[in-house]
Amino acid sequence: MSTQEREAAPPAWRELLGREHLGTAIVLAGGVLAGAINIYLAASLLPSAVADLGGASFYAWNMTVYLVAMVVATMLTGRTLSRFGNVGAYLLGFGLFTAGSLACALSPSMVALLGSRGVQGLGAGLLSGLGFAVVRGALPYRLWTRGTALMSAMYGVGNFAGPALGGLFAQFGSWRLAFCAMAVIGAGCGLLVPRVLPRGERGERGGAREPVPAGSLLL
Repeated sequence: MSTQEREAAPPAWRELLGREHLGTAIVLAGGVLAGAINIYLAASLLPSAVADLGGASFYAWNMTVYLVAMVVATMLTGRTLSRFGNVGAYLLGFGLFTAGSLACALSPSMVALLGSRGVQGLGAGLLSGLGFAVVRGALPYRLWTRGTALMSAMYGVGNFAGPALGGLFAQFGSWRLAFCAMAVIGAGCGLLVPRVLPRGERGERGGAREPVPAGSLLL
């Protein structure tokens, strides 16, 4: 293969998942996976949680609160990124997700669990939006497509792994431990953020002048 042909060849997955870009791939894909997997993970855990905490009347609210929080946070991704930069926005996202997951694990009642799921959903929604917003600055041009594909694939992985993992933890009555595991994953990814992501500059996308989509939030 000639030099020109080699340069024109599409990058292999091993480049994205190689030593140079692996940390970035973990942060970007891990953030999306965190949000996706917890949609159905909690649904599988909820019968065990209700048996422990009571509050069966709030059963349907568990997923609703989480998804609404995700949507709200995703819509605020651009503003958050403008204000805090790449690293700050990601730390906020993983921080909210980790804190929400830990609060879920420690919840003394179903009402507390719902509130904690809201915090977890805010972090998950922010992380889901950030991945697709940051990929162009975090990876070289030749890896944009594969980076985006990797993040998109995490929704499928989450839809499959969420119920399976949730059912496994529920089988042993360890629904709290499942949320602890999510907190550990969130904290681990958060520790990688300052090491692998470019900081970016605050306000480079409009900063405080960017309006909050109030009408869309109400919808």
